[in-house]
Amino acid sequence: MATLSEEQPKKDPGQSSDLDQTSHPQATATGQSHPQPQPTTNYPNTTGYPPVMGYPYPQAPQGYASSYIGYPPNEYSSYAYSQAPTQSNVRCNSTFVRLVLLIMTIVALLTVSSTVALWYFLRPEAPAFRVDALSVSNFNTTNFDQTANWEANVTVENPNQKLKVSFNEIKSFVDYEGEYLAQSFANPLSLETKEHLVMNVKLSGNNAVEYAVDQKLVDDMARDRSRGSVIFRMRFLVSCTFRRGSWWKKSRTLKFRCERLKVEFAGGAGVGTLPVGRSWPCLTFV
Repeated sequence: MATLSEEQPKKDPGQSSDLDQTSHPQATATGQSHPQPQPTTNYPNTTGYPPVMGYPYPQAPQGYASSYIGYPPNEYSSYAYSQAPTQSNVRCNSTFVRLVLLIMTIVALLTVSSTVALWYFLRPEAPAFRVDALSVSNFNTTNFDQTANWEANVTVENPNQKLKVSFNEIKSFVDYEGEYLAQSFANPLSLETKEHLVMNVKLSGNNAVEYAVDQKLVDDMARDRSRGSVIFRMRFLVSCTFRRGSWWKKSRTLKFRCERLKVEFAGGAGVGTLPVGRSWPCLTFV
């Protein structure tokens, strides 16, 4: 009988046999073969790291809650998204803004229209001033600021047909070549519609608010007087109120300027007057 070693073909050195290339179960002492045990791969994941992608998460052991089970998913971000303005809110806001703008436009138009209508109905006009007479007495160019006196008759007219005018304060000035000489206050007065009256204005170089006149100015006035006339200017600063019954009134401050009042001096007398029979209308500044 041939033995196992005799039946197997011999192999050259460096050449593997078919038995080496093929796996065979190992023989036991009794001659029976058993499959080789495979390594176990289903041990639970005890390291705490997540399992490999593609495999289900292992079940948590009984008695321990999962670290993420039971918590809501990012409640802060969901709250922020829930508070975002919706299209209906934006539409309501735009509608409210348009409504407010429309109301403001209507109010502005009504205000302008009522003002224009009231102005057209009342037609307020500024009062008129004119100088009818002016005399200068005690005119002394050597000591001018102490001895010069002016007295004027000024006609004040209310041209309005529906408004009364009250003059609450009247301040008058006299100038020479644009330089202030004297000032005074006239008595308050009131004019009905289409009414006029004559206001007497007196100014003096001795008044309480005077100031010393420059000597060059005095010399210029002396030169003009030697030629026969001196040109003065009168100004009025008036605080007045326009009134229509008890339901409408408006206060204004007006300025009047009466230019080139040529006072003539006859001979060597110290009194000068405006030419008789003439009036000098004043410019009105609103």
